[in-house]
Amino acid sequence: MAKSTRAETAARAAQLRAEAARKDRQRTQVIAASVAVVVVVIAVVLGVVISNRPKDAPAAGSTAGSGGGAAALATLEKLPATLFDKAPAPSPSQAPAKLQGGTALTQDGKPKVLYIGAEYCPFCAMERWALIGALSRFGTFTGVTETTSSSTDVHPDTPTFSFKDAKFTSDTVAFQAVETQDRDGKPLQTLDGENLALFQKFNPGGGIPWITYGGTHATDGATVDANAFEGKTYDQIIAGIQDPTSDIGKTVTPAINVITAQICSQTKGQPANVCTSQGVQSASVLLKR
Repeated sequence: MAKSTRAETAARAAQLRAEAARKDRQRTQVIAASVAVVVVVIAVVLGVVISNRPKDAPAAGSTAGSGGGAAALATLEKLPATLFDKAPAPSPSQAPAKLQGGTALTQDGKPKVLYIGAEYCPFCAMERWALIGALSRFGTFTGVTETTSSSTDVHPDTPTFSFKDAKFTSDTVAFQAVETQDRDGKPLQTLDGENLALFQKFNPGGGIPWITYGGTHATDGATVDANAFEGKTYDQIIAGIQDPTSDIGKTVTPAINVITAQICSQTKGQPANVCTSQGVQSASVLLKR
């Protein structure tokens, strides 16, 4: 009887140990499954955060061969004359002002357009669209790069282009640009010599963008409507420019015509096909007032 009791007790103990081991395995499996679920949730959350994180604005110096800026630039440089002939009449505020005491500014025997601005500057960002559109009617740009204006200034992250490495080839007009600061406000290119003297003489307030056309006329600040650019992408801006009835088209296409007319007045009407076009001739009337 005693032997039989000990055997039963041993069997019962073995059964209890087996039951305890089974429960331990179950707890381990539950904990492991819970940990796996938490890991998956964390991964999903991180993936959503990363995918929704704003992309860094393209820095000046990035090639214009990628993204919406490349296509927009290519289109801007090849806009047809028929588009400008449909443009609204420019406003007097878009016309360059005559510089009292200004003398002819030339380079290689050609009238020179001198642009002074900065990559961080939102109004420079907007004006470059009109300036590139106009100058492309006289020649060819290389080295223009895409960027955006400062993220911390008014009209933040305005899509635009930088003239830092730009070169311009034309038979009739010369172009020089000085981007004085980069997108972060750090010194970039030096304004000196004749360019500095002109800037200080005719623009003592130091506002940018400042553009002189042949040393006799100049604009101080953007000649396009800043509100039209608010929140727009490269694609939206160039699409707007191609539609003279859009908010952007109503301000950029007449600005391009005025700039073109101003340059034509200094190139003696060359090239003729550009300077005699309907849109340019209409804008020329404004310059004679």
